[in-house]
Amino acid sequence: MLPNNDEELQDLLELAKAFFKSMDFVIQREIDVVGTSGKKHHFEMLLKTNTDLEINQLFVKIVDWKRAVGVDRLIRFERILDDLNDRKGMIVSNIFSDSAVKFAKRRGLIIYAREHLEIQEE
Repeated sequence: MLPNNDEELQDLLELAKAFFKSMDFVIQREIDVVGTSGKKHHFEMLLKTNTDLEINQLFVKIVDWKRAVGVDRLIRFERILDDLNDRKGMIVSNIFSDSAVKFAKRRGLIIYAREHLEIQEE
């Protein structure tokens, strides 16, 4: 469910930033990366981790729309990642369509909806 304008506490970018910071990611903001095609791609965040995880960098695209993100947007995102030599990325949005969620699962794309960006209190 989308928040009402009066109830919206933070914009999606700030909420995502706080969430990833709470998970000990190092956050670099406003990243432009040139793909193998020569095209420049913009990301709102680059998440980095100092652990020995297989994925130590994750490019994040924020899609702060009032409507659900659909499969077409995920296809475009997948093409961008392909252009960046299959680097890993994530889309964060308010809500995703059911078909987009199914597509992301089939294709191994990482998506986060607003409702999943809750910071756990210790």
